Amino acid sequence: MTPQSDEADDARRELKQRLTEAKEQRDRELEEIDRLREAVEKQFWTTVQASLNGAYHGAQRDATEVLGYTRDHILKKTKQYGK
Repeated sequence: MTPQSDEADDARRELKQRLTEAKEQRDRELEEIDRLREAVEKQFWTTVQASLNGAYHGAQRDATEVLGYTRDHILKKTKQYGK
């Protein structure tokens, strides 16, 4: 009986180790995705802000059409991510 118990314990340990490593890898990759998403959002809204600063009369209205966001949302995001 002892050999089977040792095999089961080893299998259990290996399973836990593999699952722990898989979870840690997933967590690291998801954190990297979050960092990349934040960087992309910052770049996008900084570009929007730079494009709208000093633009022609009606540019904000045109931006709402192109971007599909309300003027309030654009203002909020450009303030959040602006330089």
